[in-house]
Amino acid sequence: MKASEIIDAHKLLTRYATGERNFSAANLIAASLKDVKLNRINLSNATLQGSNLSRARLIGANLNGADLSQVNLSMAVLVEANLSGASLTDTILRHADLSGVLLSGAILSHSDLTGANLTSASLISACLLNGCKLTDAILVGATLSRAILSGADLSGANLTRTILSEVDLSGANLTGAKFVRSHLNRANLSGANLVNADFSEASLREANLGVANLTGVNLQGADLSGANLNGANLNGSHLQDANLQNTNLNGLSLHNADLRHADLTQANLRGANLSGANLEGATLLEADLRGANLSHANLTGAGLLLTSLKGANLTGANLCETNLIGASLGIGNLNEATLEGAILPNGATYS
Repeated sequence: MKASEIIDAHKLLTRYATGERNFSAANLIAASLKDVKLNRINLSNATLQGSNLSRARLIGANLNGADLSQVNLSMAVLVEANLSGASLTDTILRHADLSGVLLSGAILSHSDLTGANLTSASLISACLLNGCKLTDAILVGATLSRAILSGADLSGANLTRTILSEVDLSGANLTGAKFVRSHLNRANLSGANLVNADFSEASLREANLGVANLTGVNLQGADLSGANLNGANLNGSHLQDANLQNTNLNGLSLHNADLRHADLTQANLRGANLSGANLEGATLLEADLRGANLSHANLTGAGLLLTSLKGANLTGANLCETNLIGASLGIGNLNEATLEGAILPNGATYS
């Protein structure tokens, strides 16, 4: 059809019914297309601003570069549709089926994707800014590499096995979100709210988690090697079996955190609050624990070889069967600790 041709909803449906599928660059502003079936239609670069497409079926549709701002697509079915480069500002996509959809480079400012299904969708370099809502959305197996979601609301969203490398989630609301086995390498999560989020077995290598709220977060088996956690709140967090090699945890609060069997090799825990933390079986080889608060912490069977513990508070700490060979600490540090079976810095076993 002719570029920028103005067409009303009735004419579109009539021509579609005769077998026409190419409506590229059509002008369909404020069209009423509720409940219509337009599978495989080509609306690339079309203008649909303000249209009503709620519950419409657009399976495999080509909406590349289309203007879908202020469009109502609630409960619409857009399985494997192409929305690359589309404008979805103020668009309503509540409970829409967007599984397998292409949204690479799309703009979704102020869009409402509450409860939307984005399983296996591609949002590479997509921009989901300014209050974009993804509450309870399903993004299982989706790709969001380099996407911008700063300040977005993803509370309760399911991002299991999602690719989020270099994504910007700074200041985002991720409370209760699920990131199980997802890849967030070099992701920016600074200032994000991650209360009770699940990152079990996720990869967060070199991710920025500065000043993030990680209260009650599940990081069991997660890879946080080289991650930035400056100013993050990790009270009560679950970090058992996590990889925290060379991680900077300087001065952080890990009160009552679960760090069983975590790898903290060469980690910087200087001045950290580990009071009441469970470090049973943890590896702290060459870790810096100078001035750390380990009061009433459980270090049973932990490896503290060549660890620096100068000025650390070990009051009430359980160091039974802990390996302290080569560790740097004053004998006064151990006066209030339990040491049965521990291997002391000089290699002798405490009895």
